Amino acid sequence: MEKKNKEFTSVCVLDYKRYKEFALGYTSTRRVNIIFMVIALVLLILYMFMGSYGTVILILIMCIIFLIIYKIIGVNKIQYKRTKNLNNGEDLKQTIKISDGNIILTSQKGDTSSYKLSQIIGIIETKNLFILKLKYNVGIIADKNNLTGGSKDGFIEYLQENCANLKSKKVIQSKKWIIVRRIFLGVYAFIFLLAIVFFCMNSNRFDRYEEAFEERGYKASINESVNDGYTSKTMTVVSDDSSNVLYVYDFKNAGLAKRNLEYWASNESDSKDEYIKDESRSYKKYVIDDDEYVVLIRKGNLVIYGKGSLRYKDELDDMIRVIDD
Repeated sequence: MEKKNKEFTSVCVLDYKRYKEFALGYTSTRRVNIIFMVIALVLLILYMFMGSYGTVILILIMCIIFLIIYKIIGVNKIQYKRTKNLNNGEDLKQTIKISDGNIILTSQKGDTSSYKLSQIIGIIETKNLFILKLKYNVGIIADKNNLTGGSKDGFIEYLQENCANLKSKKVIQSKKWIIVRRIFLGVYAFIFLLAIVFFCMNSNRFDRYEEAFEERGYKASINESVNDGYTSKTMTVVSDDSSNVLYVYDFKNAGLAKRNLEYWASNESDSKDEYIKDESRSYKKYVIDDDEYVVLIRKGNLVIYGKGSLRYKDELDDMIRVIDD
């Protein structure tokens, strides 16, 4: 074990490259950032399952705008220039000395500040730096490339032995957390791509349905309405003799579709559960053939509501197959 009176020194020149390494290494390991990424991922997956592809795309647009603003403003450059301006326009050159339970920082102007080893709550390692974490998002930088007084392993061992308030005895490797963050960003990009693909598919599916109905000789019309910023569509399909009518509703999400399906099924029959023909997580089908012939189907966020006479039920089934197959 290293002796408690051992002395370590390091000189760090905080140029822009080192400042970026420090900022990325520190922020990438912050627990709140990881929690935020997990929550964001859960929300995106939830919106995808709900079929709210427009919401996912809106989040994507907001993220792109935020990244553009972040790049234009250049937060890291602003912070770096601020630090440089406070040092008469020069890169901050700071010597760190650790011994006897104290950390003493000395700038090239001779200004000093001191901390206790007991104030250190975490140790982050980047490619070139050791970052000693203190409370209130304060970080002390030690350059690994000119560390004197012992080896890098000896330095870490000394800190672990003498920093009484370390939250973890393990050194946090920022490289691992940067990889984790990039994996999250990759998953986000994949989800956004899926949302765009599904949104494009859903945006013109009513047009495809309309063409298919007209090819079979049925009359189809599409109505659009905007509610809470979401454009919903309703298609009405009528047979030549108007004996059968079919409605196709495009709801904002699968939850709304499910509630409306059950409501309409209850209106058609008090014992609606007897008429369930097929059911899965995203699909449910009622075929009610009491006095009239009624078919109710939910497919994701779509509800198909067909109604006609028992005499012409084959025709209604043919109309439904256009969408249900």
